[in-house]
Amino acid sequence: MLKKKSIGVALVTALALATGGTALATPITVGGVKWDPSSGFDLNINAFNLRETSVSKVGDVLHGYGQIGSINGKNTFCVGSGSGCDLTFQFTYTVKNLGISGSGNPQAIFTDGSIQFYTNPAGSYDMQFPTTAGPGTLWLSLTGHTGLLSGFATTGTTGQLFSNINGTVAHPTFGSTGSGFLDATGGPAMKFVDSQTIDDGLGGFADFFINSSFFTQIFDSCGTTTNLADVCAYPIQGTGELQGASVVPEPGEMGLLGLGLGILGFVLRRRRNEAKKQA
Repeated sequence: MLKKKSIGVALVTALALATGGTALATPITVGGVKWDPSSGFDLNINAFNLRETSVSKVGDVLHGYGQIGSINGKNTFCVGSGSGCDLTFQFTYTVKNLGISGSGNPQAIFTDGSIQFYTNPAGSYDMQFPTTAGPGTLWLSLTGHTGLLSGFATTGTTGQLFSNINGTVAHPTFGSTGSGFLDATGGPAMKFVDSQTIDDGLGGFADFFINSSFFTQIFDSCGTTTNLADVCAYPIQGTGELQGASVVPEPGEMGLLGLGLGILGFVLRRRRNEAKKQA
């Protein structure tokens, strides 16, 4: 006869399975892009070949584009038919405030941030042609999240992106950096990354923290232009990193709950059958 202890063990197993979705998480695939939420790096999205326009005053709009190089440390994140994909992005921010740091370097605070990620056919992205990063199949939309970072000259001023700059605002040199907050707001990948795990310094939480480094590197033979379809409009090059956390899909968790309850049901049926035999 199965005793109460056995039933208790089965119940604990059911509950453990129901709540252990994250520990037992399987790789997530959305829009042809795959990553492992159980990775120790989760969630880390790295960009390379980032190019952006120059800004110099409050109200200027920063435009940029680039390509994702790895997710959770792996550069083989594109799956599906054919040879994979290019995961590219475009972004905009607006200069809200300019100041000077305690060490005398320029600082900039941006607002109105927006980043769109697209999947495109593998090999279609070419850094020399900004439009190749542009609208393919939307994968994820991020919107700037207002937060607060310490260490800026305009203490108490909120923003979405905060930059410490070597050189000048218009012509940054090596060592220039940016940091800020973003929320997932659209695209099929949104529900898998809408984690709200990043402290924004104001008592709230964002989905991602962004880090970037950048410097002036003008494309060879470029003149001055404002044509955003021309690589010469983007004299600044850099890299970027998004830090967040994956969200395990609810259907998977419900499946684990069903498995756990199934085990509990099996145990209870065995107990009833044994009781009938002894009657």
